[in-house]
Amino acid sequence: MKVKTSLLAVALATTWLASCTSQPSPESEMAAETPAGPAHYDAVRVTATPPAQRLSLPGELDSYFQTDIFPRVSSYVRKLNVDVGDQVQAGQVLAELEAPELSAAVSEAQSRVQAAQASFSSTRASYRRLRQTSRTAGAVSPLNLEQARAQAQADSLLVAASRAHYQSTAQMVKYLRITAPFAGIITERNLAPGAFVGPGGQNGLPIFKVRQMTRLRLRLAVPEAYVGGLHDGQPVQFTVRTFPGETFTGKVTRTSNSVRPDTRSEQIEIDIANPQSRLKPGMFATASLPVQAAPNSLFVPKTAVVNTAERTYVIRVVGGKADLVDVQKGDETNGQLQVFGALKPGDEVLKTGNEEIDSQAPLAVTVVAK
Repeated sequence: MKVKTSLLAVALATTWLASCTSQPSPESEMAAETPAGPAHYDAVRVTATPPAQRLSLPGELDSYFQTDIFPRVSSYVRKLNVDVGDQVQAGQVLAELEAPELSAAVSEAQSRVQAAQASFSSTRASYRRLRQTSRTAGAVSPLNLEQARAQAQADSLLVAASRAHYQSTAQMVKYLRITAPFAGIITERNLAPGAFVGPGGQNGLPIFKVRQMTRLRLRLAVPEAYVGGLHDGQPVQFTVRTFPGETFTGKVTRTSNSVRPDTRSEQIEIDIANPQSRLKPGMFATASLPVQAAPNSLFVPKTAVVNTAERTYVIRVVGGKADLVDVQKGDETNGQLQVFGALKPGDEVLKTGNEEIDSQAPLAVTVVAK
């Protein structure tokens, strides 16, 4: 009995100790009731840097002159004198066409001129004889003399009209010889001998496409923030992938003087001398344009800008709380983004923006380097 009593006492003691250790301490209860602190983030300071001295822009090279060669008259291609890649000079015959009906029309027009001239010669001679006879009183009535003069004048006008018709028809025959409007290179040939050309022929395809190669133009779209510093004659350097490590130079030749609303940019053109035809139309170029931005430009890390469907903003930290500041984006340089908004140098903004952070949300930040 004494042994059973001792075992029962030990079991009761063990149960009492377990119940004591399982109860929470006052310190743990206070810790559980204490609310969590504000979320912690890395922040950076807004900096003002000097204006960018050069702006890198993509562009495309294009011919200074380019045109599609279409025939002026309905005809058939008789002969092609050039093909793709051939260099041509201004006035060079590129193709010869044939239209037998035009030759017949020229012969007919020429015959009308000859007939009109013969009729005019006859009526003019009659008028001169009557005018000579009218010097004798009563020999010719004034009415007959006036009728002869009017007939001679009408025949002279008929001669002029027939000559104009002949010249027009002869000019149409000249269009059967297709010539180059300027010096360049044939870049396309769409038809072959025997093809019918002219209005409605071959679905309106041009016979050739000619591009000028010795002079090109480079088109660039300059952002609205920099158009104030543009002027004619401004030097521009550019590179192309075809010639890595080589830099080409040109000058701003013309500006559009209009900002496109869809891209908020102004188009400029740079004329490029290309005497050896090394550069080709259609090449993409990267141009370096000297510009002057507004002083005291503000920059933040690209990751600091939050873009949503409704707005673009950065999260500024003011008094330990979030302040959502709307901004407009400018140019990006080495991961730093130019911004325009109600900011000033030294403001602290979150290094990585988060659209889940609401305005006036408590924040704990540590300022780090950009």
